[in-house]
Amino acid sequence: MKGLFPCGGAAADADEEHRVTGTGWPATFDPEGARLHMGIDPDGFRRIFDCIWHEVAKRRTLLDEAYEAGDLASVILQAHTIKSSAASIGALALSRAAAAVEKAARNNAPDALAAAMVHFHAAKETLSRLVGLG
Repeated sequence: MKGLFPCGGAAADADEEHRVTGTGWPATFDPEGARLHMGIDPDGFRRIFDCIWHEVAKRRTLLDEAYEAGDLASVILQAHTIKSSAASIGALALSRAAAAVEKAARNNAPDALAAAMVHFHAAKETLSRLVGLG
């Protein structure tokens, strides 16, 4: 799926989560695997990706608002939804980061939740750079 998304310098990061897979895509993002799993062509995947990315962007805002308000039930809901949506488009690191936020909120662990939110935002920024979207 080369050429579908611009792949910037983040792919060259030394940390293990950014190692490049055999497809040439970083382990944080596997759009080709997601596309093949869906059984659709690249144009169809791009349309689905754009729709899901837009929804994830809205959910990220809701997650931040819930976190700031201390609304753990909403944090859990938004993180769970992001986790599933991100996984469906191959955004593996973002999905894992959202899962960590969900788990920390379910466990009512404030320190773990704060750390998970930092990691979540880092994963979101990395993916945004990789795909060239905000």
